[in-house]
Amino acid sequence: MQTIRLKLKEEITSGNAKIPIEVDSLTPDKVFGKNESEIKAVKVWWGNGEENTGDLFDVSVEGEAGTAEEVKIVMEGNLSRVKHIGDGMKAGEIEALGDVDMHCGAMMGGGRVTVKGNADCWAGREMRGGELIIEGDAGDNLCAMYRGEMTGMSGGKVTVGGDAGECVGQYMTGGEILIKGNTNILTGLNMKGGKITIEGDAIMPGADMIGGEITVKGKVLDMIPSFKSDGTESIEGVEYKKYIGDLAMTEKRAKGVLYVK
Repeated sequence: MQTIRLKLKEEITSGNAKIPIEVDSLTPDKVFGKNESEIKAVKVWWGNGEENTGDLFDVSVEGEAGTAEEVKIVMEGNLSRVKHIGDGMKAGEIEALGDVDMHCGAMMGGGRVTVKGNADCWAGREMRGGELIIEGDAGDNLCAMYRGEMTGMSGGKVTVGGDAGECVGQYMTGGEILIKGNTNILTGLNMKGGKITIEGDAIMPGADMIGGEITVKGKVLDMIPSFKSDGTESIEGVEYKKYIGDLAMTEKRAKGVLYVK
């Protein structure tokens, strides 16, 4: 097992706290096989220019790895303006010790990213595999598609320990999302497949969905009227009201299922 520690330098976060850093080049599969000096030379975007990783982060490497799956990256410091953590990663593990900026875990194909804090919007965007764990809250558009795209999350698993913003799982076609808190408006918008479980409350879930499954264990604060009641169903020994929709997308196409406790 190899552990790579990347600690954001204090002079970067104190004097230039508002300038974002993009670290999609620092995933376990991309740095596998590199030594400490080679990792320091990897280019990352800082604002509108490229910098060496070693100019922005203190870098240390412990242990050895035979494969990318055995590489763990630990990111420390004020990460609130660090974007694209784990973007596109295929293997290994990343642990971010604090709040992170946009696009964390975007387009992941494998591996695991753990955020020990909150994640800004577009976390898990267009995710295809792997696992994303956000121990705090998630911003808007969790596991959704980006502007102009037509497919959101298609595989993998995402767990949010707190609340999530609006449009969770928009255009989702597969995978699994668990929100342990509440979600804002329009969870599962345009959903085509996959599964979303909300342990708290939701507002207008399932709008324009034609497939997939949403389970709300709390309250639906504003129910979309174009869902049809389909009796009740027991899930893990608990009785839920079952709805089919969204019938606004025509009854023939509407095969989404919404369970409400």
